[in-house]
Amino acid sequence: MADLKTKYLGLALENPLVAASSPITSSPGKVEKLAEAGVAAVVVKSIFEEQIVADVSGMYASLKGDSSAVALEYLQADLPGRLGPEKYLNNISEMKKSAGIPIIASVNCLSSAKWIDYARKIEDAGADALELNLYQMPVDPLITSNQIEQSQAAMVKDVTDAVKLPVTVKLSRQYTALIRFVRELESAGARGVVLFNRFLHVDINLDAESVFYAPNYSTSGILPDQLRWAALTRGFVDCDIAISGGIHSGVDMAKALMAGADVGYVCSAFMINKDFDAGRIILGELTAWMNIKGYGSLREFQGKLKETDLRDGQGFERAQYVKAATELE
Repeated sequence: MADLKTKYLGLALENPLVAASSPITSSPGKVEKLAEAGVAAVVVKSIFEEQIVADVSGMYASLKGDSSAVALEYLQADLPGRLGPEKYLNNISEMKKSAGIPIIASVNCLSSAKWIDYARKIEDAGADALELNLYQMPVDPLITSNQIEQSQAAMVKDVTDAVKLPVTVKLSRQYTALIRFVRELESAGARGVVLFNRFLHVDINLDAESVFYAPNYSTSGILPDQLRWAALTRGFVDCDIAISGGIHSGVDMAKALMAGADVGYVCSAFMINKDFDAGRIILGELTAWMNIKGYGSLREFQGKLKETDLRDGQGFERAQYVKAATELE
């Protein structure tokens, strides 16, 4: 029987299948079903800074009648950071009790203070790790890309200095020098990175002349880009790598691991099938492939196709693309 055990963020996992942050990881009941389907760990549906603030907005109103202006100012100063959305924290605690698999919390904030405050609460709630979502639309024409990256790296360091939880960072693909930035995050204390974040697509309704959010589930067709960057990055960092987006089968998972990933995040496969059987299917196919190839464990092929020389004109770098393109002529 093939051994599917692996490690991610220092956590011992029964297999490399991690359920990505999504509606299927939003409640203890759903997480229990994911665990029953063989999922080795889950990333809880992300909570955003705006939610942290909104969740206590009613409390501000209730303080208006306080007779002490000093007390009112003190309590209003940082209600979101000190109280936060208790439901999210309670969910983490319940998931830990019932699921029996590692629980990775996920936070998406813009200011360091909110990340740190809420990261501490997540740690106290019993999460096994924390995923930070770094995504900020560069809409200010006066801010440079270097300033954005420096700010994000500093934010990660603030969080890793504040908590003992292993921290992974989920990245978008829009970085000019991704490998260098991953190395900066590693120096800032990140134990892993996730390649890549996927966002709701905004489309335009011409009849209503308005914008709307369009579903954008992944397919296996988007996996090659993740494979490329995992393979290119693997040889230059020690932190863990997770591939997210495009894993819909055991074959996809095998490709992710061979490129250098430690685990594969899965979301769309569950959402499209509208059940949890996708977990069993992916793991079954991965096991079958390993048996055919004669691999007894993941360690025997993980990172086998990682890039080892970015200047040899081979593998995943641009020279391969140029060679393939010229052969079409």
